[in-house]
Amino acid sequence: MKSKKKTNEQFGTRPTIVNIVATGRFPKKIDIVKVYSEIDFPIKEYEPDQYPGLLVKVEVNGNLRHVTIYRNGKYIITGGSSEKDVNDIYETIFKILKDFGYF
Repeated sequence: MKSKKKTNEQFGTRPTIVNIVATGRFPKKIDIVKVYSEIDFPIKEYEPDQYPGLLVKVEVNGNLRHVTIYRNGKYIITGGSSEKDVNDIYETIFKILKDFGYF
């Protein structure tokens, strides 16, 4: 089966977006120790001696997406494949935190 990507012998294949990284800040600081102990994320990791952020994965549109949350309220989203996907990831993590009373 032939690939749908446009190719050119001189230049190769055109780039495709496979991973978008986005950052932002929640409306207030986050007690990441409390979040780690209270919320049952599919995957979560917090090792403050190794890294100051809480690493979690949330399920969005059938896929697990990575969000890093910091005490000061900043976050990093990775694994999105479009602007809509990144916004869906943000809305999911925000709703989870809101449902547990963080906002």
